[in-house]
Amino acid sequence: MKRIEVLRWSSILFATFFCLSTQAVERHLLEQAISYEDLGRALLYEQQWVDYPAYADRDAWREQVDSTMAVKIIRNGERMLKHEWKPDLASDYLAFKRTGEIRTGRANHKALQALTLAELVEGEGRFMDAIIDGVWFLCETSWIHSAHLSFQKDRSGLPDRDEPTLELVVGDIGAQMAWTYYFLREEFDKVSPLINKRILQEVRTKLIDPYFARDDYWWMGFYGQQVNNWNPWINYNVLQALMLVEENPERVQQGVWKLMRSTDFFFSMYHEDGACDEGPTYWSGASGYALKFLELLSKVTDNRVNIFDSPLLRNMAQYIYRVYVGGSYFVNFADSSPKVNPSPGILYQFGRRIGDSEMMRFAAYMARQNQDFKNGVNGYFATALDELFMYKDIVGQQPGAALVGTYWFEDTQICVARDARGTTDGFYFAAKGGHNGESHNHNDVGSCILYYNAKPVLIDVGVGTYTRQTFGPERYTIWTMQSDYHNLPTINGVAQKNGKRFAARGQKYVAKGRTVSYQIDIAGAYPPEAQVESWIRSYTLHRKKSFVMVDRWKLSACKVPTLLNLMTCGKVEMDGQKNITLTCEAGRFRLEYDKKKLSPAVETIELTDPKLLHSWQQKELTRIRFTILSSQAIGQSSLAVTRLSD
Repeated sequence: MKRIEVLRWSSILFATFFCLSTQAVERHLLEQAISYEDLGRALLYEQQWVDYPAYADRDAWREQVDSTMAVKIIRNGERMLKHEWKPDLASDYLAFKRTGEIRTGRANHKALQALTLAELVEGEGRFMDAIIDGVWFLCETSWIHSAHLSFQKDRSGLPDRDEPTLELVVGDIGAQMAWTYYFLREEFDKVSPLINKRILQEVRTKLIDPYFARDDYWWMGFYGQQVNNWNPWINYNVLQALMLVEENPERVQQGVWKLMRSTDFFFSMYHEDGACDEGPTYWSGASGYALKFLELLSKVTDNRVNIFDSPLLRNMAQYIYRVYVGGSYFVNFADSSPKVNPSPGILYQFGRRIGDSEMMRFAAYMARQNQDFKNGVNGYFATALDELFMYKDIVGQQPGAALVGTYWFEDTQICVARDARGTTDGFYFAAKGGHNGESHNHNDVGSCILYYNAKPVLIDVGVGTYTRQTFGPERYTIWTMQSDYHNLPTINGVAQKNGKRFAARGQKYVAKGRTVSYQIDIAGAYPPEAQVESWIRSYTLHRKKSFVMVDRWKLSACKVPTLLNLMTCGKVEMDGQKNITLTCEAGRFRLEYDKKKLSPAVETIELTDPKLLHSWQQKELTRIRFTILSSQAIGQSSLAVTRLSD
């Protein structure tokens, strides 16, 4: 196995901005589950592990696929019969380098997936020519995403076919092509043996061989880099392709062992509390794909490698409903959007694996809200296929919203609480500590969000459309990444700084009866020029009454006025006495403050980014900025939110 000893500068840069996190503890969950020698004896070669019905077994497809879902899958395939197979042009690739714009996409392999699923479900051959068109098209074109070319030596901005590069999209397409070959190879041979020959050649050249050839990709973790969702996502795809097309048993054994060792780095990154510091948007691609990898690993080893009884795995699974606010809203720190639609199939499969009936009910509940699920199935090929076969079980499950009353992720430093367990009525808040070097990080140590009746009041804006700037040196010039646009202070005119060393300290959490409080010292998240010795931010939920934010600070100097920032999606009104009223979908709220200590100002932030417009369904947000009137180095202030009667 060839090892490239020198990390390319671009890979280092990408890792620095895309996958910073704190390694909690070194774990070898998979490597210790079985020896290398026993792995070779446990593996089920020649697709013996596949439990999907063969394409030719029409009775099984009719019996196992829900008829309602079958209609939707076939309808989606019919739409794709009109798909125009358009390659990503050179100018599409070059746009990323020139302007930072991402113009390469997934339309072609999504179209092929819809066509293939429709043919598998219907089985009449009418999608076959379109599938062959799609397969041949993808064999003729590059699979790599324009934003991921930094792994190759060439710096022109175009993909180099002489240096195959393994990243997310290559993994997704490669695994899908391997499954298409598995299901339809006999049908393809009726047309031409060149189709299967070409599929195998491309999957090996673009996916499997690059995995064996290199172990310096940051997402693998072998060189000590901190990994993120890329790790289980790509490893899961490689495992699928390897088991489906590789004929050499020794090579399969080597590959699976390497995949297990690599995925252990992902588990090592996680704190024991299982929280996804990338945010709930990334849960399906992080913990969710870790599940898919482990599920497949269990299949291909005849259940000899099974670590689902690990407390870490259980916490990783349950994280997603522990941060559920209500409706489509989740606690959206980091790059997560406020509205998330986790895959019902992954939720259900994970809940079943760890024996969590509440999670299985949550899967059924989310299935009733998930528009993708209503229109078909979620995820890329095998994930969608699993969801298709689980559909009957999911919709047959009694739904439940999994409304956790309070939870404290002590290791990751996130606190959540609502007025009452099991209902979205009333207040819900979340707050975080942590550090500013987390994966998909925003400079947001100490920030909070506040909801009422599962509708936003004080918000985390989220992230806009991804560009080159999002994951490069310019990341923190983007306003959504800055602490000034979170619910945080600007101290002596200085915002928080990015990096792992800019961190919270002195975390305290108390849940007692009708009061839940969370306290953290955020001074360490600011650089020296802020001249802050301590800044203790505390949040207290007085259940069914109010939400209170208290700041106590000690500065070494007062150079310029310090500001307290609040972000809201509501309309802000001030009367002549500067009484503040917030009006939003959740209702009307009074924002109480000491007028002798704080002076408010309101500014409107216009939204132009399509992703932010989609997240908030409005054209502007509002930032309230309270100037601290006192120039004293030691002080305290308080803000309280109470709901006004209708």
